[in-house]
Amino acid sequence: GSVFLLVCPPPPQIAPPPPLKMSSKRKKSSHTGGGGSKSAHSPGQSQPPAPPPSPAPPTSSDLAAASSHDLFGYLESLPRSQLLRLYSSPDRGHFACRAILQRLPELARQYAVRLTVCGGEFPADVAELWTTTGRAAKREARRAVERMEKLCVIEPLLTRNEDGLDEDVTTDGEHGEEKKEEAKKSLRLTAEYKAGMEQSLTSLQSAPWPSITPEQAEQLKADAIAKDRAEGGGKGGKGKPDKYPPPPTADELEMYTQRRWDSVLHFLVGSSPADVEDPPAAVVHFLEKTGLMQEDPDWNPPKYRRGDEQAPLVITSKGYEFMLQDVHVQVWQFVLQYFRSLESHRKCEEIRTEALLFLIGLSFCRVGRAYPAGALSKDARILMRDFSQFGLLYVCKVGGMTAFYPTRVAVNLVVGSLAEAADKSGQQSSASASRALEAALSAPVPSRSHLAVIVQTNFQLVAYTSSELHVSMLGLFCDVSGFVRMPNVVFFRITRDSIKGAFKLGIEAGQMLRFLRMHAHPRLRAGGDQPLIPNNVEDQILLWDRERTRVSMDEVYLLQCRGAEEYAAAGQYADDAGSYSWGDEDKCKLYVKYGGAERVVAFVRRWRARKAQRAAHAGASVVGGTERAGGRGGGKRAAKAKRQGSYA
Repeated sequence: GSVFLLVCPPPPQIAPPPPLKMSSKRKKSSHTGGGGSKSAHSPGQSQPPAPPPSPAPPTSSDLAAASSHDLFGYLESLPRSQLLRLYSSPDRGHFACRAILQRLPELARQYAVRLTVCGGEFPADVAELWTTTGRAAKREARRAVERMEKLCVIEPLLTRNEDGLDEDVTTDGEHGEEKKEEAKKSLRLTAEYKAGMEQSLTSLQSAPWPSITPEQAEQLKADAIAKDRAEGGGKGGKGKPDKYPPPPTADELEMYTQRRWDSVLHFLVGSSPADVEDPPAAVVHFLEKTGLMQEDPDWNPPKYRRGDEQAPLVITSKGYEFMLQDVHVQVWQFVLQYFRSLESHRKCEEIRTEALLFLIGLSFCRVGRAYPAGALSKDARILMRDFSQFGLLYVCKVGGMTAFYPTRVAVNLVVGSLAEAADKSGQQSSASASRALEAALSAPVPSRSHLAVIVQTNFQLVAYTSSELHVSMLGLFCDVSGFVRMPNVVFFRITRDSIKGAFKLGIEAGQMLRFLRMHAHPRLRAGGDQPLIPNNVEDQILLWDRERTRVSMDEVYLLQCRGAEEYAAAGQYADDAGSYSWGDEDKCKLYVKYGGAERVVAFVRRWRARKAQRAAHAGASVVGGTERAGGRGGGKRAAKAKRQGSYA
């Protein structure tokens, strides 16, 4: 690809550019703190006062937790003590162990189950016999063991002697070689995981909490109606069956979650239909904290305004990316921000552990079943109310008892996100989403929550939807100037300008393609090997994406060398320092990166000084030799003239 060089004007007398000032300004605005003071001082200078303590930089575990896309990615980033605390929970620890077992690779699951039923420990060389021979099998076994160590399923590989004592292998003394031969590596389950697995294998519980059966729900409803009639005497409408509506079905729970997240997406794009309610204040706060929305930088406050009037929120480039993700990934982003909000709480570790156990427990529940809130602890009941704002739970009254209904999103949150499903099957949509689409399309009156997309080879996009939100989402990367809309279908066209406009918003080509696959029409999925997106459309979108990196901008400093020798020396130094960008050997012009120009210019100055010294030394040697040669010649002429009697 081509490289476009942005040449900075050279200062007079080839003075070096000021890259240090740029770096000091960057330090001022960085999270690690620090002022604009120099980083090095001469011995004679007084040291400046120490800067105020800066917050600690994020650790690798913090970065991994921030970039996790599902619950298990977050669990892998937790420290060892928190994972062991999950496994050792008395009432739900075995569910956490079972969930981790389901997440492990197939070979690691075999290791975990065999170790559990064989006492929890086995020599490593014996465990190697469980797998087939070959490099590929050994490599797979090594990856399985590493994954088990990362999730604290097994202890780190210890060196254990014949007596079962942990010790380091030493070769000191006369029995050192014998100890070294007796020492063996051992695979050993952690005590917490072993206890949880044993309880899981012997327990008959299918869920952490007892469910309310339909018969029990009817009995609770009848008891509540009878109690109201006894207390109110039938006055004021008490005791009426309408006061206790029937429990929600699985489809109603799906619609509840969809409405909840439609309100969030409508709030992001700034649309407010009459039949869509605004999201709760806590959700709006999370939208701002996660960087999905920000205060409008172009907002001009009126001259006379109320004291509580604030700038309106507008969507960011991260918010556009959030809109095109699957609902499970969107929910996990909110849960992750919820965990971050707990960091300032004095009971942060306890609440986080309770929240993780609560989410893991939801994965073992059944959609459409009610679970009593009285079976939860005090912290878990607070989490139940908070998670209901995200659409994870539906909280209502069953008779006179408060109960919660897990939604499909909550149950599938532990199973994995959309990205994991894409890695396994290449299909960016779950089976439940496809069934929901088929049901929505077959309904006599189509709902506003469904979206079915067909991309044609002529770059025309057909979207079966009646939602303004879906039209706005497709308008992010489709041409909206000439779209045709009908009661149940919208026709768009994908153009180069529309895709380029999406790139400017921060949307990547992979996100657009993933969104189109995720909402592909169910008929396309039943076509066998037929691609969900035509190959020519997918390739063209990727080519338009590559056009952004075809030309790269690089800020450089132009250095005019005085000769070929100086050009070669400066170019070699700049190349070794990683500052070389481009050079013109004929004109002796050297383009170096602006950040390293100061070092290159300093080297050129030293090189010129050394060259001048060498030239001066060589000139002095020539002049001295000439004077000596002239002195010897004059003496011979004087002697000859003296012999001849003349000094002319």
